[in-house]
Amino acid sequence: MSVNYLDPKEAERFIRDAFVDQPDRLRHILVIAERARQSARDIAARHPRLPAQEETVYCAALVHDIGYLEVARRTGFHPLDGYDFLCAQGAEALARRIVGHSSSPEEARLLGLPLPDYDEDLVAQLVTYWDMQVKQGGEVVGYEARYRDILRRYGEASVVGRANRLARPRIRRILAAVERLLTGAGEAGDGKD
Repeated sequence: MSVNYLDPKEAERFIRDAFVDQPDRLRHILVIAERARQSARDIAARHPRLPAQEETVYCAALVHDIGYLEVARRTGFHPLDGYDFLCAQGAEALARRIVGHSSSPEEARLLGLPLPDYDEDLVAQLVTYWDMQVKQGGEVVGYEARYRDILRRYGEASVVGRANRLARPRIRRILAAVERLLTGAGEAGDGKD
């Protein structure tokens, strides 16, 4: 059966079924998706000139960890595996929005893996914004608590730990840009270095 990953109901059904044996990761994904969708709604309400993208945001958040699935695993680096999997399914635009989420660019550099061109638009920023504030199991925490949790789980000297340390300035810029939009204080930034 082919899945339309840009259809929120189909994407959610697929993710729920695919991650049924990984309940902590599933809760992480579902909380991020719902929070990101609500943030997109809130931003659209505060900034009517910005396109309302709540369904796209929701779908991107649902599939941001799809590369952890065995069916998608190729390199063992979940953002790249998820990108390849989604592209093979005809969802390249969605894939470009998730391949660079969170500390993926920094981790890819440390691993010596080429990362495809990725989008850093508001959809991608909202995925990172919530991914960096929701622990495995779905607990919503601030960025600093999530950062400490990642270091605790993977170790400071691990590739993931080092990548997250390198990503801190970029992630903080994304968090600040999204916060400005959520509070009505600014226009959409690109969150780039």
